[in-house]
Amino acid sequence: MQKMPTYEQLLAENAELKEKNQRQLERIAYLERELYGPKSDRRSFRYPVDQPSLFDEVFNKAMDEKAAQIEQAVSEIEKEAETRRAMAKSAKRKKAARPTNYLYHGLEERTTVLMPEGVNPDEYDVIGKDVTRILHREPAKVWVEVVVTPILRHKSDKNLPSPRIYQAPTPAAIIGGNHVGADMLAQIIIDKYRYHLPEYRQAKQYADLGVTLPTSTINDWVHAVAAKLNPLYEALRKDIRTGDYLQIDEVPWRIADVKDKSRKGYAWQFRDNRPRSHGLYFLYIKGSRAGAIPRAELRNFQGAIQTDGYGVYDYFETQENVTLLSCMAHVRRKFTDAQKAHPQLAAQALKWIEVLYKLEAYLQENEASEDIIAAERQEKAIPIMEAMEKWMMAIHPQCMPQDPMGKALDYAYKLWPRLRRYALDGRYAIDNNPVERGQRPTVLGRKNYLFSKSNSGAVDNAIFYSLIGSCDVVGINPLEWLIYVLNNLHDDTPPEQIKQMLPFYYKKTREITREFFCPNKSAYFGCLQPFRPIFSRLQRKTNSRLLRSG
Repeated sequence: MQKMPTYEQLLAENAELKEKNQRQLERIAYLERELYGPKSDRRSFRYPVDQPSLFDEVFNKAMDEKAAQIEQAVSEIEKEAETRRAMAKSAKRKKAARPTNYLYHGLEERTTVLMPEGVNPDEYDVIGKDVTRILHREPAKVWVEVVVTPILRHKSDKNLPSPRIYQAPTPAAIIGGNHVGADMLAQIIIDKYRYHLPEYRQAKQYADLGVTLPTSTINDWVHAVAAKLNPLYEALRKDIRTGDYLQIDEVPWRIADVKDKSRKGYAWQFRDNRPRSHGLYFLYIKGSRAGAIPRAELRNFQGAIQTDGYGVYDYFETQENVTLLSCMAHVRRKFTDAQKAHPQLAAQALKWIEVLYKLEAYLQENEASEDIIAAERQEKAIPIMEAMEKWMMAIHPQCMPQDPMGKALDYAYKLWPRLRRYALDGRYAIDNNPVERGQRPTVLGRKNYLFSKSNSGAVDNAIFYSLIGSCDVVGINPLEWLIYVLNNLHDDTPPEQIKQMLPFYYKKTREITREFFCPNKSAYFGCLQPFRPIFSRLQRKTNSRLLRSG
């Protein structure tokens, strides 16, 4: 005969069933959010009505001795944020009142004077005028340059057996065959890798302009340009690794190197995050995401490395002369994912993080120096992070390891020492969002041309995204830069000159040129034109100076 359970056993069983039911409800809520809820990562959040304040009972128990200090820091940050918002509104109103010609600064202007119909201008005095500016665009134009090189014989040598013969050299070919100019090649590359226009669409575009250009020809040209630019790409990799602050991330890169199949591969992005960044580069090695790749690439690196929580980066924690930083945005994302299952606890964590970001926004908008940034972080950010750490330790027993809140706490707590280190140096960023923004062109490209057909094609993509992305980082026009490089990069170009062609040094050269010829920046566009023919000579003369100061 089966023994009846006792009252205490029934109570224990009931409590266990309640706990299981609660876990199931949390899991269902989380899955519903994954299926139907928004996936955006936000800085401002809608809190429940009954949400506890920033300094709730748990915090007061954990951080009672520092509560006043934290309250003061948060109050100051909130006050600074409010002041910044007011100033932003005022600046927005002033900007709206600007004349429209500010939008067109530096563009060519063609003036048309309209007189009233039937009026003889000679009979009237002009006592005023109204000016209207209308933006126009001329359609693209494709044309053919016919290069003729006459063969000359001196007239006095007409009857001589060995007359003197002269002929100008044929222009050097940009790529084999000498059938296409640097400007055309550069436009094809920019259209594909900056504006994400697939090659077959470019072929249709050129057909509309009267040029029959097969997709296969465009593809051959793209590969040939990648091969030509490879020395420049290698120089970029070397130059960026000489910096002392890198942000690293992995980029999904789909490869279709097997018939009727595609596989998920990865490239690695390395971004120079110094105040005057030299750019970024992508590294693709057979689509691998193995930790051996960053270890080999940075085997002699000294400085700071900022990453997400991917386990392969743990290796750098043990390396001498390397400071490993982590990303607060990834932590924020984890707590955002936990909002549905644990609205109050997640909102609490997000509020902590929001205060830290408000401090960063205030320091950036006020263009604070590195020393001031470090001091402000030590005074305000560090106490807040210490409080949040103890708060996480206090609430961790309330959360199951497998539910979203438990996962968020585990992720944050594992990386907390790395997360705190950004406050040690005013140069460091609170997150690695800059390197994630560098991925956007590759994502947009994948949406249009889907995948690379081979590993070699993926390597070519890495070359172009690296160089064009670096142009964006340093702030130069990638089309103008690429035309210059294609016209001046040759097989026998020495390494020192190749380095000077990198976007950072290219811009630096032009800053020196502009300062020399046209100190008045407002008049730059007008005075620049007469001196364009001598830019190349001036750049060669400044190479040695730039290498020393680089």
